[in-house]
Amino acid sequence: MKQPLSVKRYEMIAIQMLYAGASAGFIYPNFIIQSTEGAYWIPLAIWTAGALASSFLYSRLLARLDGGNMIARIQSALGTWGASLLAAPVLLFLIIALVIMLRAYTEMITMTILPTTPISFLNGMLLAPAALAFAGMMPIVRAARIFFLLGFLFTFCLLLIGLSDVKWVLGMPWMRTNGDFLRDKGFYAGSFLWMGFAITSFIGTYTRSSAQSAWKSYAFSLLCAFPFIASYIYLPVMTFGRELSQRLTFPFISKMDTITHYWLVFENLTAIFVSAIMFYLLLIMALKLHAIGEMMKIFMPRANKKILYTCLSLIVYAAATAIPSWRTVENMILLTFGCRFYVMFFFPLLGMLALAYGKKKLEAGE
Repeated sequence: MKQPLSVKRYEMIAIQMLYAGASAGFIYPNFIIQSTEGAYWIPLAIWTAGALASSFLYSRLLARLDGGNMIARIQSALGTWGASLLAAPVLLFLIIALVIMLRAYTEMITMTILPTTPISFLNGMLLAPAALAFAGMMPIVRAARIFFLLGFLFTFCLLLIGLSDVKWVLGMPWMRTNGDFLRDKGFYAGSFLWMGFAITSFIGTYTRSSAQSAWKSYAFSLLCAFPFIASYIYLPVMTFGRELSQRLTFPFISKMDTITHYWLVFENLTAIFVSAIMFYLLLIMALKLHAIGEMMKIFMPRANKKILYTCLSLIVYAAATAIPSWRTVENMILLTFGCRFYVMFFFPLLGMLALAYGKKKLEAGE
């Protein structure tokens, strides 16, 4: 039996904070700013509660594994076809999430610092996370420790600098909302930001104690990430106002472009922010690729690992390169909400039912 996933609390916090940074800085603000005329922190708080609920369900499922892998245990309980049926939406979500993340980031690069560079060339950055995913989970964890220190150091400094020229009155209302975001598709499209714990649940093996430790680390990382996520939304609003911010494709990056102080050593803060985001993206894409690879190896145990990861990388690269425009990226995020909702809430519930069924069947066989 494999040893339980040996990810320490600090490492899990680093991974989850990197996941938040990889999603919140350039895709997420546009959806939330357009979703409501009330206080922005309220929909953030609702999704935070949803993320905690989802992660709690996964922690209960992981606690039942007794040192095993989640998909492998479900396969032993339901058989290959039953486990494949449950896992198919998860695999679809992970592949689409990889494609969207890669294409969205390269689109941001072309809009900001490399406007003449072909998307097909920029998508080649997938090679680095593919190599990291192939190396295994512990190299990803070690990279997370380094990327977390570098990425969030730059991000924290940029957020502090961004506070220097805002008008706080533009952030109003601070406490009022009429729930209009519940009727807006952008609120639901932003669900991708809150799925960090679900992704790590599909990698490695867990015991009751390691599952509990992982959930506590995730809850702590959510509390730490909340001010960063709120800053990505409020800083552009308190600079441009609500109406103009709603028209911007990348509100926070536009905010970075407006910062000019005579005492700054580096003038192009946008390039620094885009570079910091790259630390987040490389790690999270590697994590998602590794999760897909680990799941596929369970269903195809005889598959060559090198060929498997090469094929996965080529599929993601080809799909990301084939996307014609940013509007298509946004539509993909909007249309795949149902798949994300399944992964967040329904899969852990079905997984627990599957394990209970397998245990009952085993006892009946005895």
